[in-house]
Amino acid sequence: MEIIRDLNNAKKFTKLSTIIIGNFDGVHLGHQKIIKKCSQIALSNRFGILTFDPHPRDYFKRNQIPFKLTSKEQKYKMIERLNVNFLVELKFDKSIEILSPEQFVKSIIFDKLGVKQIIVGNDFCFGHKRSGNVNFLKTLGEKYNINVFSLDLKKFVKDKISSTVIRNALTEGKLDRANKMLGYFHKIYGLVVQGDKRGRELGFPTINLQLKDVIVPKYGIYTCIIKVLSSDFQDIYKGVASIGTKPTFGENEANCEVHIFNFSKSIYNKKVIVSLVKFQRDEIKYESIEKLKLQMKKDCKIAINNLNNNELLKDEKKILEKYTA
Repeated sequence: MEIIRDLNNAKKFTKLSTIIIGNFDGVHLGHQKIIKKCSQIALSNRFGILTFDPHPRDYFKRNQIPFKLTSKEQKYKMIERLNVNFLVELKFDKSIEILSPEQFVKSIIFDKLGVKQIIVGNDFCFGHKRSGNVNFLKTLGEKYNINVFSLDLKKFVKDKISSTVIRNALTEGKLDRANKMLGYFHKIYGLVVQGDKRGRELGFPTINLQLKDVIVPKYGIYTCIIKVLSSDFQDIYKGVASIGTKPTFGENEANCEVHIFNFSKSIYNKKVIVSLVKFQRDEIKYESIEKLKLQMKKDCKIAINNLNNNELLKDEKKILEKYTA
């Protein structure tokens, strides 16, 4: 999949193509169905996605708590697996914000991209202050000779699947529900950083991931599987993750610590994907280190049992195997 950021050279990939416009945070089951349907009704052989960076919500509410389900890099890899030919990443800034609906269609869609067809949801809004709707987009399409096709998203997204519902499920600890709507195990994707090495002192060495720019699931202990994005590590590993602020030690900043079973190699500064399989319990502040260590042993046993009795792991491993460094 070609990722296009320079619109001045975009036409060699996008001219006379079909594009769908959206953010697709999480690329959940509903998104997957929509993208597959769009590829079927495309009027041209080349099919792509127009998305925005930063997410408009990030742009307008810069100081809010991170809400995205996936990092940009992870989202693009997931979209690529849906046989999308190209992705146009449009920088969302003041120059884009102030465009009227017609200016957006003319300057971006017509002049820069030269597309043949646009596919959007029937609730699509665009332009300055979201002043344009689907009917106006169709009118502009006739003016600029662009076919506009609108989808009734409710026909494709059943059982109220949405990124917002998934976010709520994750923050409430309803991981099973979130995973069902995603169509895969929710993933934490990031760089392994230096920690305080406290896990090693407790007999449970961990890798540490910072939780930045994406939603933080409910604090607690999770059964997980791990993929190291390096050609030196072909296996997919099992483990248990702790997400939270380490209250027993008085820590404050949330992070993700993962104890990988039967693993002793150093993977500092390597990217990993941690797939959350099962929410085990809430984060707890323990009265003593000994009580914490006893609970950590129990946590590992529970995680091993969850992983030994989960039929969905085969599908998840196939997904992870497609991720490369």
